[in-house]
This record gives sequence, C-alpha cells and structure tokens, in this order.
Amino acid sequence: MHPTPDLENVLRDLDRHVSADGWNQPPRLFALVAEDGGVSVVEQPWESNGEDVLRDLARISWPSDVTGAALSVQRILEPDHDVRLTVGALRTQEVATALRYRAHDQDAEVAIAANLAPRLERAVWDTLQG
Repeated sequence: MHPTPDLENVLRDLDRHVSADGWNQPPRLFALVAEDGGVSVVEQPWESNGEDVLRDLARISWPSDVTGAALSVQRILEPDHDVRLTVGALRTQEVATALRYRAHDQDAEVAIAANLAPRLERAVWDTLQG
C-alpha cells in the first residue's frame, strides 16, 4: 500500500527539514496537527538517545487533537550503510516511512512507502492509541 499524497508530502518535508541538520543526530519526534485543510508539524522535546527507540516510544501518548506523529531516526543497516528513517503515522491507521541512504544523500533519492520499517511504523502508530 502506498501512502496518501498528504502523508507522503509530510514525510518528504520532514525528511528535508531533518536532513538540513546533517547526519549523526539523536532521534527527533514530531506531532502532526490538522489545520486549515493541511497538516502542521510541531517538533517535540524528547529525551531519547536512540538506543531503544521502541521502548522510548512506548512511553508516549498524544492528546486527541494530535492527528498523527512522526519520528526521524538514523540507523546503520550494515557497515557503511547509514540510513535515516522518517516514520509517520496518522490516526486513520495510515503509516509510511521515508528512507534516505547516507551514500545517496539527495532529496530525489528518498524512497517513501509503507512497511519499510514495520516495527517502527507500528510503534509510532501505537503512540496515537493511548
């Protein structure tokens, strides 16, 4: 399943925003709020060092006016293959991930699809259920 244009646009914008600060960043957390026919993205203060992001996400819940959530985190898939995953979830049960390889660090090279990071996608979506 491919994400809707709205979620895809949010993930592309977030990926570009986070990428502007370079690599080797801590995980970053965002609330998605519906406003004026669009979605506003609000970065949240978050104390996660990235060692156990799934555990850290399990401690989060959002108020009902938050329509979605997103997480940006860097991972090493194998030596010399750093990636940044920007995972988004909406209360409508739509989830997707933007994937940027450090070796191909260009906006045009970012892939966006559902199920690229199923455990992270589920963990972000779960934060909206509490």
